[in-house]
Amino acid sequence: MGWLLKHKVDLFFLTNPFYVFCLSFTLAIIVYLWGWSDIFPKLSVNLLVFFGISFIVFITFGYKYHTKGFNYNLNQLFPYFMNEIVFWLIILLGFINILYMGYMPFLRYDPHYREFGAPVIDPIFNTLSIFFSVFYLQTFLNSKKKKYLLYIFSILILQILIFRRSTVVWILLSSLFMLIYHYRRISLISILFLLALIPFLSYSFGVYGNYRSNLSKSFVIDDLGASESFKKSGMSHNQYISYLYVSSPLANLQTNINESKGFFNNRNLHSFIFYCVIPQSITLRAQKKLNLTAPSPSLISSELLVGTFLMVGFITMGWGGMILMLLLALIAICLCLYVTKRWNVFQVTTLCILESTVCLLIFSNFLNRLDVILMVFIYPVFFHLIFEKARIRESLVK
Repeated sequence: MGWLLKHKVDLFFLTNPFYVFCLSFTLAIIVYLWGWSDIFPKLSVNLLVFFGISFIVFITFGYKYHTKGFNYNLNQLFPYFMNEIVFWLIILLGFINILYMGYMPFLRYDPHYREFGAPVIDPIFNTLSIFFSVFYLQTFLNSKKKKYLLYIFSILILQILIFRRSTVVWILLSSLFMLIYHYRRISLISILFLLALIPFLSYSFGVYGNYRSNLSKSFVIDDLGASESFKKSGMSHNQYISYLYVSSPLANLQTNINESKGFFNNRNLHSFIFYCVIPQSITLRAQKKLNLTAPSPSLISSELLVGTFLMVGFITMGWGGMILMLLLALIAICLCLYVTKRWNVFQVTTLCILESTVCLLIFSNFLNRLDVILMVFIYPVFFHLIFEKARIRESLVK
C-alpha cells in the first residue's frame, strides 16, 4: 500500500489552458448535478449539448497545443533587487488604497465594500499582487529563499483584510498550477491530501464570504433554497455558500435560456460588442455618456449575480452570442500563448494566471476585464523588458 501512495501521477496535462476550460466547466456541471438547491432550474439538453460540442473544439485545440510542445522557462533567476522593489511597491499601493478610502473593510462592515479602492491605484495594486505572488512562488521554487514565501503570505493577508476573495482565489489557484508546472509528477498521497482539504477550504471560503456579506444562517439555508438532501447531510451552511458559488452561475445561465426568444434571443449585436468585448473599464464610463443600460439578466436570487462568461452573450445574441464568446475565449488563449512565447521572462507566471483565469470563466466574463488584460497581455511584455534590462546591466557590472 505504501508504494501505491508514493506513486507519482503525471498532472502536466492540467497546465494546458484548453483542457483546463473543459475540466472547470465539467466540474461546475458535476457540482450542479448534486442537487443541493431547490431554486436551480434543471440543466437543459440543449445547454449540455452546447458544452459537449465546445469541449470537443477546445480539446482539439489543446491536443494541437500539446503536440507542438512549449519551451517553458522554469529555472530563470533575475536580479533580486527587482523583486524587492516590486514587493514594497505592492505594499505601498495597498496602504494608499486604505488611506484613500479611510477604513479597512475587514474591521468595518460596509455594504459597498465592492467599491473599495482608489481610482487607477487599485487595479494596479490588485494585478501586481496576483502577478508577482505567482512569480515569487516560482522564484522560491528555484532559489529556495524563504523570504519569497513571506512576500506571498503578506500579500494574501493584505488582500484578505480588504475583502478581495476573488484575488485570493486567483493567487491560490495560479500557485497550484505553478506547483504542477514545477513538479509535473505529483505523488498520490499529496493528491489525496489536497482532496481531503477541499471540505475545510470550502467551509473557510463560506465563513469568509458570510462575514463579508453579513448573511445569516437562516437566510443562506432558507432564502437561498437549500434542498432537503443538503439539510439532512449535516453539512454547514458555509459549505452551501461554496456550493452556490460554483454552481449558481450555471443556474442563472439556464434561467435566461429558459426565458429566451429564439436562437438569437434579443439580436443586439451592438450591446454584445459593448458589454462582452470592449473592456469593462471603458464601458462603465462610456455607458453614462452614451445613455446606455447594461443587459438585465434574470437571476435565481438577488444575492447570486453571476452567470458564467456566457450569460451576457446569451442575453444579447442568444446561442450565437455564446458561440462568439467561445471564439473570443479561444482567441484570448492563443494570443496569450503568442505573447509568452515571444516575451518569455514571465512565461510560466503568465500561463499560470491564464489557466486560473480560464477556470474563473465559470463565474463571469473575465475576458474583457482590465485586470486580465494587464496580467496576460501587458505585464508579460512590460516586465520582460524591465527585468531583462536589469539583468543585462547587472551582468555588465560583474
